[in-house]
Amino acid sequence: MEYHIDTGLIKEKFSTDCECPLCEIQKIVEEQFLHEFLNDAVMEDNTRIKVGKEGFCAKHFDMLFARPNKLSVALQIQTRVKNLQTLITDEKNLNKALKNAKALESSSNTCAICYYVEESMVKYYKTVAQMFYNERDFLKMLLGTKGFCLHHYAELLKYSRYASFMAKEYVGVLGGIEKRNIERLQADLQKFCDKHDYRNANEPLGNAETALPRMRVKLYGEKID
Repeated sequence: MEYHIDTGLIKEKFSTDCECPLCEIQKIVEEQFLHEFLNDAVMEDNTRIKVGKEGFCAKHFDMLFARPNKLSVALQIQTRVKNLQTLITDEKNLNKALKNAKALESSSNTCAICYYVEESMVKYYKTVAQMFYNERDFLKMLLGTKGFCLHHYAELLKYSRYASFMAKEYVGVLGGIEKRNIERLQADLQKFCDKHDYRNANEPLGNAETALPRMRVKLYGEKID
């Protein structure tokens, strides 16, 4: 079976002490596309068409703008705005105004970088399942993780069929890992809450001190700046 994407990054990040190795992979993928959209990609017709049609979400606009190459951002946003200007008219046509309102509302939910990042991440979800099926040692690596954020856990389940006839075993293993690690974080959160009882004032917090930010990763994924 041919993998959808190189397995090296998966093995590297799945061996990392983190709450979601796929978030770590996504940060790298996202950084690659941010770099491309500020450099060579800005001159490619296909990219300009894609940006003109979909634009950038607020998060990715801010991330692009925070970098030195402001001209690349300006050129791409200029293309995007030209597309949006067709939806802004002073015609006294209620039906057309309502249609334009719907189109403008939809336009705020599209992003060229989000599209390409998600397209790449799907390949990782498929490859993780294939590795479970193909590589005997991968199970040990998977069991050694601290699970995944809920979004990436759901995506792994969604593409579990790529584990072939081992798909049922695969989803069982994923569920066991996620359940165990949610319970681990819940226990840390409980310890954090208990610490605020005056009777436990002298009890050490230990790992519970970081329970909330770690649970934040589990619930919402890594914050990407």
